[in-house]
Amino acid sequence: MATYNFTPKNIYDAEFDLKMRGYDKDQVNELLDQVIVDYETFQDEILSLKEETEFLKKKIQKLETTPHVAVSENTQRFNPITSSITEEVTSGARVTMKSANNFDLLKRLNRLERAVFGPQAQPVTSTVETETAE
Repeated sequence: MATYNFTPKNIYDAEFDLKMRGYDKDQVNELLDQVIVDYETFQDEILSLKEETEFLKKKIQKLETTPHVAVSENTQRFNPITSSITEEVTSGARVTMKSANNFDLLKRLNRLERAVFGPQAQPVTSTVETETAE
């Protein structure tokens, strides 16, 4: 971390030697007062930015660990739904050979799997699709 040569207090307490033909003491004091105000503003800004940085680092760390839990919970919540739909579709395909209805169910199942697991989900293939293709 950088070290500072002056603090507002150091600037305020600074003493200057008086010489003949020197600078106007009032102008120097006025300028130094403005510098002190700037230093105090900068210190406040630095402090608030450090606090914000710490807060955001903690928030990032928390968010990096949280999503894994949320994804896991959603997967566990939808697993029974998708497995029951899959069972219904496969048992319905075996019992009745209504190709149009089964094909619609498979389409719906495929859309549901994509919605739940994302576009990388593998489509469900069954004998109904091969029979309707013939």
